[in-house]
Amino acid sequence: MNRLLLIVLFLMTGCTSDYKIAPETVEVSPGITAPEIEVDPGRYDFGALNAGYETQDTIVTIKNIGNGDLDLTNIYLNRGNTNFSLTATPTGIVEPSQSAELVVEYSPGTYEFNNDTIVILSNDEDEPITYVYLNGSGDAPVIHITPSTYDFGTVYVGCDDGLGILIENYGNADLEITDLEYFASLPVDFSIEDFVTEEGPLPWTLTPSDWIHLKIEYTPLDLLDDGAWVEVTSSDPATPVAFSEHEGIGDYEAWITDSFTGEDGEIAVDILFVVDNSGSMSGNQTSLKNNFDDFIAVFASAGVDYHVALITTDQSEFVGSVITSADADPITEFSDQIDLIGYHGNAHEKGLWYSYESTSSGGDAASGSSTGFFRSSAKLVVVYVSDEADFSHSTSGGGGSTSMSHSDYSAHLLSLKSSSGLIAAHAVIGDYPSGCSANGSATFGDGYYDVVNDLGGTIMSICADDWSVTMETLATESMALITFLLSDDPMEESIEVQVDGVISTDWIYDSSANSVTFTTAPAEGSAIDITYAILAECD
Repeated sequence: MNRLLLIVLFLMTGCTSDYKIAPETVEVSPGITAPEIEVDPGRYDFGALNAGYETQDTIVTIKNIGNGDLDLTNIYLNRGNTNFSLTATPTGIVEPSQSAELVVEYSPGTYEFNNDTIVILSNDEDEPITYVYLNGSGDAPVIHITPSTYDFGTVYVGCDDGLGILIENYGNADLEITDLEYFASLPVDFSIEDFVTEEGPLPWTLTPSDWIHLKIEYTPLDLLDDGAWVEVTSSDPATPVAFSEHEGIGDYEAWITDSFTGEDGEIAVDILFVVDNSGSMSGNQTSLKNNFDDFIAVFASAGVDYHVALITTDQSEFVGSVITSADADPITEFSDQIDLIGYHGNAHEKGLWYSYESTSSGGDAASGSSTGFFRSSAKLVVVYVSDEADFSHSTSGGGGSTSMSHSDYSAHLLSLKSSSGLIAAHAVIGDYPSGCSANGSATFGDGYYDVVNDLGGTIMSICADDWSVTMETLATESMALITFLLSDDPMEESIEVQVDGVISTDWIYDSSANSVTFTTAPAEGSAIDITYAILAECD
């Protein structure tokens, strides 16, 4: 702007009229037209806000105090701190004496201290870059879990390893933990202590710098990769769900191989004879005892370790003591017990019911009985001998059950052993479907017939001419499958059986006897290798 400076000089004399007063005009050089930026405030502190919940904004006024147009070319945050944001950013021309407003918002995300600088670019030649300095802080709880990840590495199966988990509040406000869960891969080999007992019920409140301690245990039961994680839900606004992840793998410390030949195995069988003691059984009982030597001869030649016991169709208690392969004269003992049975028993024969009672808990033929008859590693065989159908479905004459079917009796017998290969039922009964009349008469052995068929057993005719064949057949069909005792306690899932170098699955393991029993006997002279891992010696 050109300016004209008029300077008027008055020369005064107080006593003469010779001087005149006249103005003098002096012209100066032309002026400059220019914008000039002014920013208010030049620095702003938002103070401390409740992180995650509080947001505050402020206005920065950009004024043009010059006499030329102010051109705002760009406005931005120098470091781009995301806790600060420019929600209204003026650009373009600001005329002289006019102003524009810049809105700045601050929202802390966690316990933190923030600062950044607003950069304003303009055409102000003296100050082309103008700065506004920003500060703020957040108040918040901060969850911190140590360790966030942990690898147990290799742990021997049967051993365990522990880990302590520390949950701390790194913030400056109370941390509320509302939920804590532990997840693990299947099968579950990880466990967490009862934290409710240790720390009390949720929710938990941790003041700043406070902490809680949890215990994790890893006990691998297999060779699979295992994984687990702690999931903690809290009031931390930045990390509402925090994790601690764990992994590990199990391994066996040592392996053992027990080698056998087919001749090395043991053959053990427990045989329960259920003998009809009704009035029509005299001749049949005589045939049974007179041919028992053929039965025992089969066992003796095979080296069978046997237990034999007798009950009747109207009582579940043993007639006499258990006859074993260690007895000096098992044939005479069997004959004497048949004589004790007699044929004056109840006419309502209930062999299924009384064999059920005898093999149920507390019975003479049950596991744990003081008679010592039942052996968990031995094959259990029930032999029914009767010239009548079974009447266990009736309660007449005592005993029996109106609610149990033949399939219930079959299921009960199967439940006594870990494998169906260790249970069998045979019968010497009247022929299907109408009975028989030779060598005395017999009605169809209904009931017994069904149970024996359910279990895949053998049915012989009670009207047969030659009971020696009957007894030899029963002995052969009752023969226990070959069993091998292991030299050490195995990890059951690790057992591998090879017969002549080929992996076999025709076997079962009995933990109570620590033995492997073949469900299909290996050929004579076979080479049998049983390999298994044993429990580690843990620190």
